[in-house]
Amino acid sequence: MNDQRQGNNLATFIAGVVIGAALTYLFGTKDGQKIKEQFLKDGAKLLEKMGENVQEGIKKLEEAEPDIQEESQQVRDKIEEGIREVKSKVEDVSAQIPSQIAEIQKRGRRFFFRRHRAES
Repeated sequence: MNDQRQGNNLATFIAGVVIGAALTYLFGTKDGQKIKEQFLKDGAKLLEKMGENVQEGIKKLEEAEPDIQEESQQVRDKIEEGIREVKSKVEDVSAQIPSQIAEIQKRGRRFFFRRHRAES
């Protein structure tokens, strides 16, 4: 466990030395300052481009929103029409249920209360 901590400490130390050397180069030398300035310019351009892309994406979403709303309304209308059709069919079938129950009861009474002929 102690060896592992020493290994982590050594890796952290080496990373710190490398980062420190890079920063010293960037801030301390003329070439490093040129590279730093170029990084900053490129970073600013990249951020600007990302901002433009985000704004463009927002604009496209806002333009597409009415189309999406229209499509979703069409889907809702189709669903509502389907619900109305199913409701109508259920009402038709449920209206027939009492007459069907009466017919079943009538058949049941005939079956249980019919006179059996004596076999000769």
